Amino acid sequence: MRGARAVHKTFVEDPRLARVRPYIVWIPMLDEDEGKEVPHASTNVRLSPQYFDGQMRLGTAVARALGLPQPVYDIYMFFGPEAEWTTTAPVPEVVIGQLGGAIVATPGALPALADQSKLLPELDGRLVVVAASQGAAFPALLEQVSLAFAARHPSPAQR
Repeated sequence: MRGARAVHKTFVEDPRLARVRPYIVWIPMLDEDEGKEVPHASTNVRLSPQYFDGQMRLGTAVARALGLPQPVYDIYMFFGPEAEWTTTAPVPEVVIGQLGGAIVATPGALPALADQSKLLPELDGRLVVVAASQGAAFPALLEQVSLAFAARHPSPAQR
């Protein structure tokens, strides 16, 4: 639910991100993520569209792309306006997520910690640890990444 609240705060409450269009996909990784719980959980994020992927196809595809053995969740991917979805997902411009007990992101998206010992070995070279533990730091880091992404993709009127 922390991730859902961070998404709501970032994309609903911050007018600077009005142009960034989030898509939310819920997958049943935890008991509270099961299909019958999604309507309650999704009320914490007043954004649409929201989807429920009961077969965890997206989490599995992202895990496969990252070289991880099991589906991932609590991962936030940013795709530029040129991204084209076909039978395979495009490569995200930026990734931030809560994986392996730490907050990780695309290299260069946020300052990497000197201590990378919490980085899952499969993610080495793809993501870096930007916060040593999941939790309170995540909303601010998501906002920082989101604002930087929006600044790189201004509307035609802002160019």
